[in-house]
Amino acid sequence: MAKDDVSNPYGFTLDDFAPTGSIDVSFVAMKQAREFLGDLIAFDSQSEWIPAFAWCYTRTCRRSAHAETFDEGPGIDLAGYRVSELPPGSVETRNGLKIAFIIPREQIEHASAKRIIETRLSSGRLSFELV
Repeated sequence: MAKDDVSNPYGFTLDDFAPTGSIDVSFVAMKQAREFLGDLIAFDSQSEWIPAFAWCYTRTCRRSAHAETFDEGPGIDLAGYRVSELPPGSVETRNGLKIAFIIPREQIEHASAKRIIETRLSSGRLSFELV
């Protein structure tokens, strides 16, 4: 897929995705991905959704609409993509769940266990990390 391909609005290439089978996922993280898929389907049941563990270079949060934003740093969050928005070969099936891992290769190389686990950010929000 080319960056200007209408069915590839994010400009993804296969290099943006973890090599197939290279990342393990904890039971709780997989459970969260399944629940997230349910939320995506409830939002738009006409699309075929893929939950993805996606690397975020920055994440900001605010405790209320009137509070200042604060930086929670880089890390992994769940994101949802329509299957048509992802390049062929980027989606894996784990325990019956179609899933993608949009994680920079250098992050994978630095992880010793290459396993996604759940964590809580300073805001208390559930997030994930690659250990």
